[in-house]
Amino acid sequence: MTFQALKHAIFILGLRKAVESALGKSGQTQPGGVFRIGMPRTDLNVTVKGVPVKAGFALGSYAAFRPVGDHTMVMGDLVLLDQEVPAVMAGLFTGGLEVTAVHNHVNEISPHVMYMHYEGHGEAVKLATALRQALSASSTPLGGGGGG
Repeated sequence: MTFQALKHAIFILGLRKAVESALGKSGQTQPGGVFRIGMPRTDLNVTVKGVPVKAGFALGSYAAFRPVGDHTMVMGDLVLLDQEVPAVMAGLFTGGLEVTAVHNHVNEISPHVMYMHYEGHGEAVKLATALRQALSASSTPLGGGGGG
């Protein structure tokens, strides 16, 4: 392992623990130095034409963090009920994150959900904390963390 690879691995390990603590959810390191936290909407009972949709199939919110130079980038997708969209969007903006898309993935879904894509650049814990704050306007299941 090169010095640069070792330095990156140590950074990812530190990033992981801090981000998990801030979001209150555990995650997994992915190829390419990405740390991903899944936040499936297990609180929702969604159907498409009467057929139940499992949270892991089409209701999977997530956050993917990756160190880039001297900062961290986060990108992800949030599954939100229609009435949650405005407050979560405002929370993302307040926290310095950007919304890159809002759309639906599935037609004839009940209750109706939207998918909000977002991104941000900065210090990992600040990004995770901003995301958690924004998600507090929704019923997205998160753990008891939230500290920094």
